[in-house]
Amino acid sequence: MAIDRDALFVDTFVKALTNTIALDLSAASAFKIAMYTNSVVPDFSQTNPAYGVAPWDTAEVDGTGYTAGGTTLAVVSFAELASTGKTGWKFDPASWADSTITDAEGGLIYAPGLSDRCVLFRRFGQSYSTQDGLFEITFHADGAWRQNLLGATS
Repeated sequence: MAIDRDALFVDTFVKALTNTIALDLSAASAFKIAMYTNSVVPDFSQTNPAYGVAPWDTAEVDGTGYTAGGTTLAVVSFAELASTGKTGWKFDPASWADSTITDAEGGLIYAPGLSDRCVLFRRFGQSYSTQDGLFEITFHADGAWRQNLLGATS
């Protein structure tokens, strides 16, 4: 299995935190999600990861109703969650109406305004398909990405 986990792209976050790139996680409609089959072999440590650049230049799903590059994500928030010490990055659902998509197993969230910079990859946990129907990704209520910012306590 090539897709075995969710992950952030290390180079993207290091460069964002050192102000080398201007990554605004709260920017409305600044992100897209493209879907991939299990054939993609993610490299979360690559330098300057970008949609359309290896390994993200192969294994993208295709089919009626799906356009290469995926769809725009509407950012709801990037903020502290109700349980303090945790952040969440929330999006509205992403969908493809009247689609025929085969074997989607993960979604690449990337920033088109930053040279298609890869930000986050989410694995779906299994393969999903549609036949002339609605393909929708509804993210967890706490967000597409959640991080505990406080250390573990005993």
